[in-house]
Amino acid sequence: MKTFTLLLSALLGSLFLQGQTVLHYDFTNSLTEMNGAGPELTVLGNSGIFVEDELGEIGEARKWVYRFEKNSGFQFDNAAAGNFLGEDYSIEIYFVFDELTSWKRVVDWKNRKSDYGAFVFNGRLNFYNIAMSDEAPIAVNEYTYYGITRDAETKEVKVYTDAEIEINFTDNSGDALLDEDNVLNFFHDDLMVPNEASPGAVAMIKIYNYTLDSTAIANNYDDLAGNLFFIGEQKKTNTTIQAFPNPASQRLNLDLSNFTMQQNISIRLTDLFGRTILNQEVSNLTTSFQLDISSIEEGFYLLSVEGDDRKASSKVFVKQ
Repeated sequence: MKTFTLLLSALLGSLFLQGQTVLHYDFTNSLTEMNGAGPELTVLGNSGIFVEDELGEIGEARKWVYRFEKNSGFQFDNAAAGNFLGEDYSIEIYFVFDELTSWKRVVDWKNRKSDYGAFVFNGRLNFYNIAMSDEAPIAVNEYTYYGITRDAETKEVKVYTDAEIEINFTDNSGDALLDEDNVLNFFHDDLMVPNEASPGAVAMIKIYNYTLDSTAIANNYDDLAGNLFFIGEQKKTNTTIQAFPNPASQRLNLDLSNFTMQQNISIRLTDLFGRTILNQEVSNLTTSFQLDISSIEEGFYLLSVEGDDRKASSKVFVKQ
């Protein structure tokens, strides 16, 4: 029984880490994944170039980007990534198009064999042939924060620009899922109705193997500079957090002595799939805090604590 329990704990721990994985491409003179956890992107069409560009939304800061020609782009090989991208995922892109007349391809799930997928149509968000946004939030020659999420349980697909939901539909036919080729294409159009593409540039792509909720999308957009330049990570110092008892039931005691000088503290529990289960803001802290977990289901969770300039995390097990 003890051996089984240890194996189960190891397996759940492995699943937990996998559930938290994010692949991050930042296009600083390279198409490689910045943490070495994912495959290098493969060029489609003509090779692009790496240039420094001005990103107007974040104080006209400059960053390295990958500039691609019309009907060119790149491919994410999901098989090489260990089938990282499944039915439950999120994709964040920060990109700019030079042309916006008619349809311009953003993401293709079917390796150019279908005209379905994510486009921009005259500045409006379009998932052909299912949904179109009411407004045109994308402007020519302006970088846009663009997000796509899919929930495996509900099959709900949401497409965001600048943290606002512009498209929302139920993907009953699996149009937002990879086919047998198991690759995801960006900016390069399909062969069914070809050349619906624009030249442009991309500054960031992040691929998650879980669904970001609207709050997480909004937080990422609010911290756009941190996502693009890792400013938030650099500003906040990693520290430690003591949580006991562990396993815990009903109440989890937190030793916050490393956070006593912080004005505001954010305490969050996320599950194996990266979903936020509990999120609590605390101010005027003492050295300890008791977290009510009486309504939390049994299982492994990631405890994250963030202050003004420091952060900490710990894995906890809730046993009810």
